[in-house]
Amino acid sequence: MALKYVKDSLPWLVPSAAIAFAAFVFMDGDIRPGGNATAADTTAPAVAPEIVPQPDEIVARQATADTDLSSVAPTTALAQPVAAPLPTPVPEPKPEPVRQAALATAPTTTPVFDNSGFKAGANAQCIEDLKSMASEARVYFPSGGLTADAAGIEQGKLLGLIAANCPNVQIRVDGHSDPSGDPTANLLLSERRAQEVIKRIGASGLDTSMFFARGVGDRQPSGIVGPQSSAYYDRRVEFSIVEETTRVAVRTTVSPSPWADASCVTDLERAVESTVLFYSPRSVSLRPDDLDAAMRLAQMAVECPHARLRVIGQHAGGVQTGEDVSTGRLRAKALMAMLVGRGIASEQIIIAAPSRPMGVADQAGLPGSRVDFDVILEEG
Repeated sequence: MALKYVKDSLPWLVPSAAIAFAAFVFMDGDIRPGGNATAADTTAPAVAPEIVPQPDEIVARQATADTDLSSVAPTTALAQPVAAPLPTPVPEPKPEPVRQAALATAPTTTPVFDNSGFKAGANAQCIEDLKSMASEARVYFPSGGLTADAAGIEQGKLLGLIAANCPNVQIRVDGHSDPSGDPTANLLLSERRAQEVIKRIGASGLDTSMFFARGVGDRQPSGIVGPQSSAYYDRRVEFSIVEETTRVAVRTTVSPSPWADASCVTDLERAVESTVLFYSPRSVSLRPDDLDAAMRLAQMAVECPHARLRVIGQHAGGVQTGEDVSTGRLRAKALMAMLVGRGIASEQIIIAAPSRPMGVADQAGLPGSRVDFDVILEEG
């Protein structure tokens, strides 16, 4: 019976077995060209992990293959350039402990160069040069005259130029006369000669505020021996360098006057209103009478408590006059120097110079080349 069953089923059983065997081999085996699955292949896992070849492996496989590499397009990974490796940063060496301590104690501000010693040395040298030149400078005059020789005036100008760069220095101008004539007249003449030299120096445009005059008369003969007579060398003006700290010793002290009372201010203001000094165009020198008038005002101011005299240097307007504010300022400084040379303390004088020409309300035609005066009152 069974045999009959097998025999009857054989036509469809054999094809089914063949199909089953083929499916087993395809699903569980490794089909290779020219061969069947081996015993080792039957032990492989059912699903193998996908392995992506690296660029180096691709290059190696292509090199060993029989395929023509020229016909194979390069991959994207091979087309990119290989970047050079970055250099490994080298750490900076840490400062030594001693260096750190030095930095911690270093000053936070930049030291300033102290040049006070240099300035002091330069000033001392300037004064020495002035003294050396002043000892050789002399201005000579004719008998009984005030006309100074041009060579001596040039020496005085040179001293003024150098003294402008030497702080705290004054130039004393000593006038002398020969022994002929009255000693009192000779003393006055010698002082006027010293003042004339200062005027001539100031007329050249130099600042003469550092000059001050002194009359000696005939008491100090020159002792010079030369082709001229001894009287010629006695009629002279000499220069001396006086440092500011010692200048007080050569000033003439003005004694207080009984006139100094409450009415002195009124009298001084009246005198100031009626005093105006006129100058030639572009000139800074005064006539002797004008200088005497300015001296009287200064003397009144000294003897009046809490009053000071202000000297106002004016200048003419217009380009054709050749004057400007510097002309007026120089006039005020020159007049102050002349008053100081006559014994008035410099602290007693105040100088000023307007920046533009100033007229007077009731005197429209008053020349601009002049010096005006004013009274400054101080509370005390």
